[in-house]
Amino acid sequence: MFRMLQKFKIISLLVLLVGCSTVYKIGKEFDYSNVNKIKIGTTTQKEIIDLFGQPLRIGISNGNEVYFYSNEIITFNHDKTVKRDGNSLLIEFDEKNIVKNYYLNIPGKETILFGYLIHKIEMQNKINQVQ
Repeated sequence: MFRMLQKFKIISLLVLLVGCSTVYKIGKEFDYSNVNKIKIGTTTQKEIIDLFGQPLRIGISNGNEVYFYSNEIITFNHDKTVKRDGNSLLIEFDEKNIVKNYYLNIPGKETILFGYLIHKIEMQNKINQVQ
């Protein structure tokens, strides 16, 4: 009986070790549905913080300040596959601390240059209304 219990413990331990994955969480949750409220040339840094909270990182790109938000979970599985869930958001400001552009990345999909595309559509709609 003792040997059988030892074998069971060893087999259980091996199953646990083989089935384990390593999981990393990067950042914290933010409401990425608020992305549609960002307006290029209008939205301020304060408004961004009101919408998304404090950024995970603040940096500089081409002399302009950028805010980085991330809510990603990366899982390294025992079979050497990697799974990414969540999203990240990069917001670039101009010299007046107004949104210059923003990028939303959803793992498994291409980075979406939301800011530029939405701004372009809005400008085209304004031009069409004037004509």
